[in-house]
Amino acid sequence: MHTPEESCPVTQIDPSDIRCRVLPFAILAPSPHNTQPWNVSFLGKERIVLSIDRERCIPGCDPLGRQAFISLGAFLENLDLAAKSFGFHADIDLFPGGWPDGKIVPDTPVAHVDMVEDQRVEYDPLFRQIPLRHTNRRTFRRDKVPLSLAGEITAAYDYSLVPLGFSHDAGLMGAVADLASTAMKIELADRERWRETVHYFRFTDAEARQSPDGFGLAQAGYGKVARFFIGKFFLSRKKAASSPSSFSRLVEKNTRAQAVSAGGMGWLSTKGDFRTDQVRAGRAFQRVHLKATELGLALHPFTQFLADYPEMATLRSSLYEYLGIPDTHTVQMLFRMGYASPVPAAPRRDIHEFLLP
Repeated sequence: MHTPEESCPVTQIDPSDIRCRVLPFAILAPSPHNTQPWNVSFLGKERIVLSIDRERCIPGCDPLGRQAFISLGAFLENLDLAAKSFGFHADIDLFPGGWPDGKIVPDTPVAHVDMVEDQRVEYDPLFRQIPLRHTNRRTFRRDKVPLSLAGEITAAYDYSLVPLGFSHDAGLMGAVADLASTAMKIELADRERWRETVHYFRFTDAEARQSPDGFGLAQAGYGKVARFFIGKFFLSRKKAASSPSSFSRLVEKNTRAQAVSAGGMGWLSTKGDFRTDQVRAGRAFQRVHLKATELGLALHPFTQFLADYPEMATLRSSLYEYLGIPDTHTVQMLFRMGYASPVPAAPRRDIHEFLLP
């Protein structure tokens, strides 16, 4: 164990420091476009200081940083689960510098986490699902997800402030599928949002191997041979740049096919839309996804509907109407669930890249 004066050096990973043991699990959290927008530093012998890496935010697609704060909540949930697995309690102090502005992504710490050894802490079996949880962008098998499984997922988290809604009604899912394609069209109609999406999309296996972030055809379930021919003849970075509309139409088509194949739609909502609500929603969503993984369900979020830029306002209102959500509430996450073969994990940056001096 470290003495009070010592801390884990940011230049190396010290396996005797609990902070260095939990971080590899924390960074497996989902994030928009798999940008992994988290910075970490160590203070003293037990504190983790967490902040959002503003260089890895996507202000076009996520202008207020809401998705970034949701991803931070998922990061904290993973960290908490990992701490418990090692016999520690993660004492999380959100926004230690005061209540944040909901329209600004700060460059100051958003959480202090003190790792306190506590042998009374209970192990959470969802911890085992962290390395197995992946966003699955395949077309699902269209088998309905039973309501009983949705009930098991609801029971897997104690977030009464972030209720889970679920439906496998064919009419609702068909309406959401129509909206999904339109939402993607709106998202990619703006040049900056298009640029952000293409920047984090990996068109070939070579790009994927060279990139510790983003996502590509493998996460959509395409096999190696199919990825080769698609990247070489049909969908390349060069072709996307020369014909942005062609790329956009293909993505819109794929988005609708994904939505139509859902075995059910789930959503998480909050009464408010403060930063604390977003972090809570991120923690809840991570537990939902981990439990879905345990139950053998594939899961894939649809974030475009919920974007905070003006062009999406009308479509977002239509979504709220279909889901029966009042305008005074905020849908933080919308996702499809269903049955599909696994996909490869999206890449992750080296642990050192998250650590600040």
